[in-house]
Amino acid sequence: MRLRALISAFDGFVLDQYGVLHDGDRPYAGAVEALQAIRAAGKRAVLVTNSGKPAAANAQRLARLGFPRELYAELVSSGEAARLGVAEGAFGRAFAAGGKVHVVGRRGDDYALERFPFVAVALAEADGLLILGSDAPRVALAEYAERLKPAAARGLPALCANPDLEMLTREGRQPAPGAIAALYARLGGEVAYVGKPHPFIYAIVARALAGVRPAKVLAVGDSPLHDVEGAAKAGFATALVRTGLGAGRADEELRRAGPRPPDFVLDGL
Repeated sequence: MRLRALISAFDGFVLDQYGVLHDGDRPYAGAVEALQAIRAAGKRAVLVTNSGKPAAANAQRLARLGFPRELYAELVSSGEAARLGVAEGAFGRAFAAGGKVHVVGRRGDDYALERFPFVAVALAEADGLLILGSDAPRVALAEYAERLKPAAARGLPALCANPDLEMLTREGRQPAPGAIAALYARLGGEVAYVGKPHPFIYAIVARALAGVRPAKVLAVGDSPLHDVEGAAKAGFATALVRTGLGAGRADEELRRAGPRPPDFVLDGL
């Protein structure tokens, strides 16, 4: 089964980006056409991505890969959700305007830090950690542990704006920012999460789908833990696709891979 077979049954669609629409270098077969079909049917598609970067940066990457902006109603990134949460004072004093934070991310990546009301500083000067990306495999988890032990010992809170545990790279699967955050928690650090499967990002998605009942929304992803669990708690129907993290996995394996089974398993979009 492919997504286009389900378009008539739902009024809103929530789609993951990496591993569902594209592999980082090119669109998956039928992905652009599926978004075109949703739009042609008068339905809404909202793209939701665990990316520490702002929505605009993700939209620009999608456009370069062949996904025109008019094909989806809105793009919600966990980085953008974190910025909104900070503006609302959702994450405490360490992440309030003027706070001094140390950024954990991939070397050379632009996380548009000017959009946050923070001062980026060295770890020794920080009042909090902002975990936006992972530099694996260049930096292994063991090295992150050594780097972050002093922060955990000082009781620095962390805000993780990408809860993904794994990421697909040219070097294969690597620890994602969520794995660094989980490591920090094991070191004794306090961690707040923004992004799938946590509820704050789904509140933003619900606003983008205003007027559509949750039961008439289908969320499509490749991660049982992040895409299925978070969407199901939001009241959405769920589908796992056999691309990205789901590539090469049988239906029954995907249905048993997470805390709850998806409503559908798709061969593709």
